[in-house]
Amino acid sequence: MNTLEIRTETTPKPRLGRADWLRAAMFCLMEGGIDAVQITRLATSISASRGSFYWHFKSRQELLDSLLDEWFAVNSKRITQVLDHADSLDRGVLSFFAVWTNPDNFNSPLEQAVRDWARLDRRVLKVVRREDANRIAVIAALFERFGYLPQEAIVRARVLYFAQVGYFAMNPEEVIEERMSMLDDYFFAFTGKVLDAEVGSLFRHDWIAFSKTIPSKGN
Repeated sequence: MNTLEIRTETTPKPRLGRADWLRAAMFCLMEGGIDAVQITRLATSISASRGSFYWHFKSRQELLDSLLDEWFAVNSKRITQVLDHADSLDRGVLSFFAVWTNPDNFNSPLEQAVRDWARLDRRVLKVVRREDANRIAVIAALFERFGYLPQEAIVRARVLYFAQVGYFAMNPEEVIEERMSMLDDYFFAFTGKVLDAEVGSLFRHDWIAFSKTIPSKGN
């Protein structure tokens, strides 16, 4: 009599890729700072071996360099896109606000984590300062495009940028409705101009989606 042999086959675990290690490293950086980004800790968090790590990265330093690349790709490019394509000063400035508050466009915890890292590593500080200068130049170009003289444009760009960076660094417990109630005054303080009522209304109605109304490069 033939017996029926039943084998229980386990589903093979998907192979971990470079992106999985990078995602875990980013989470550790945001949660525990740069000292938390250790190979053994990452391996434990994603149930992988150290050998798997070295399959994708030559060293911890390569991983850290990749984290900085990710920061740039996630946060910096979108700022440039929305400001380069703004069809008015009003939309440009408000889109700059919207980018920082939309997690689909900008990773605020990652931004703060990289800045905290820069305080401990002069090489990273140099990268962050260079990127800050690039962002300020993009904002200044927006002001110049809409009629401001070069020196005023750079001063207003610095004030706007430093205020935004500082706002998130302070992590204020401010509900969005409170900040929206001061939108016109914020805009006037940063630009010296009165906010267009229609643009302001659109921003208040859907501030998360506002920056998406400006096309990205290639569209």
